[in-house]
Amino acid sequence: MSMSINDQAFFSENITNVNKMVSKILVAMDFVPVLLLVLTKLGLFNVPTEFAAVSISYSVVISTSFNFLIRSHSAFVQKISMYLGVLGIEGFIAMMGTSTNIGVYICYGVVPIICCLYYNRHLSIRICVMSYLLMLASLYVKFTNGAAIFDMLDTQTFQKAYLPVAAGFTIEFMFVFLIVNFLSIRNHTTLKHLISVIDDRNGFVQKLRQSKDEFQKKNSELKETQFKIIQFIAECLGSHDLFTGSHVIHTRTYVELIARRLRENGSYKETLTDETIALYASAAFVHDIGKIHIPEGILNKQGKFTSEEFELMKSHPEEGRRLLQVLPKIDDGRFNEIATEMAYCHHEKWDGTGYPRGIAGKQIPLCARIMTAADVLDALISQRLYKNPKSIEQAMRVFLDSRGTHFEPCIADAVISLRDTIEKIDRDYKKKESEAYKKELEWWNNYHNMMNVKR
Repeated sequence: MSMSINDQAFFSENITNVNKMVSKILVAMDFVPVLLLVLTKLGLFNVPTEFAAVSISYSVVISTSFNFLIRSHSAFVQKISMYLGVLGIEGFIAMMGTSTNIGVYICYGVVPIICCLYYNRHLSIRICVMSYLLMLASLYVKFTNGAAIFDMLDTQTFQKAYLPVAAGFTIEFMFVFLIVNFLSIRNHTTLKHLISVIDDRNGFVQKLRQSKDEFQKKNSELKETQFKIIQFIAECLGSHDLFTGSHVIHTRTYVELIARRLRENGSYKETLTDETIALYASAAFVHDIGKIHIPEGILNKQGKFTSEEFELMKSHPEEGRRLLQVLPKIDDGRFNEIATEMAYCHHEKWDGTGYPRGIAGKQIPLCARIMTAADVLDALISQRLYKNPKSIEQAMRVFLDSRGTHFEPCIADAVISLRDTIEKIDRDYKKKESEAYKKELEWWNNYHNMMNVKR
């Protein structure tokens, strides 16, 4: 099985973790000769000072070199550090084993077992063989020293003493080798299976993510299509009312501006998330949809409404609510709820003097309170058949005077603080729409004259 980037990262991290453990063993190793010297001074042990000094020098050099190497991020240096660390420990054990007063016994098997933690079978087998050779050499030196002490330097006597112990040691080491080999194979098999499971899981997660991405893409496309349909409905409504087409585009922009400024000013921060603001802006397209039931002659009347005509005009919020209640669910119904509240309540006033229900304050949904401000703002500064546009200064004065009556104070403040931005946007709209407005007005006048001739 080929090793992926993730597998390499796993082995690299594992080497780092095992090296940390080896580093602690090497540091502890520095104190062993010191402890032996202390015990010798107390008369509890017998280690020559020269032997202890050499041991301390060896352990300090090995531990210092190892700790220096493991700081490197190079893969090659990491490999060198593995060998240096485990061979350094084995060399120290072999050195201790040369003393006739120290019995290392099973310690020689510790290092090959430690190697298994690296999950590297080649390393484990090589260190196992090197450990065996080091221990044979250590035993040889031990028996040479012992023979010198007891005057057993003749070859035959030395062989009789050394060879049986070396043979026993070899048999013991065979068991160590078998255990290390088994652990290495087992680790390799387990890791191979684990990597396979991880790869399968990663493949499944990747497919799941792809499916999720595809679903989100389709969901996004569906939402975009739905909102385009809503925009199309608003534009169709604009063909019924001479000004509604541009009005809903303007108010969409103003709703978003006011909502964002409210959030910047610290008002309704938890409610006015980016997603909610986007829904508010989209719902603004259909806030006047109820006007589709108002006769064109009233919608586009150039003079003032009669009381009967005004009452009929006041029915468009109720008509809008009725139409939007049968709209198929968009965005799990959130859009429908917001659009319905905007259409039904955008003529309510903060002080309760609006219509159709005369509700006041926070009884009016937040989306409708913002829509009210955007609706009035555009009505003030835009051209109508029955009036010329007011200046930005005049519009701001209306909001200042109506603060706390028509509009919630914080919403009026938000509009006033956006004065310069609104002025620029209004200027751009008028520049883009002036030609279209002239054509529409010309068409409407021709149509109106034609209807009068027929009468």
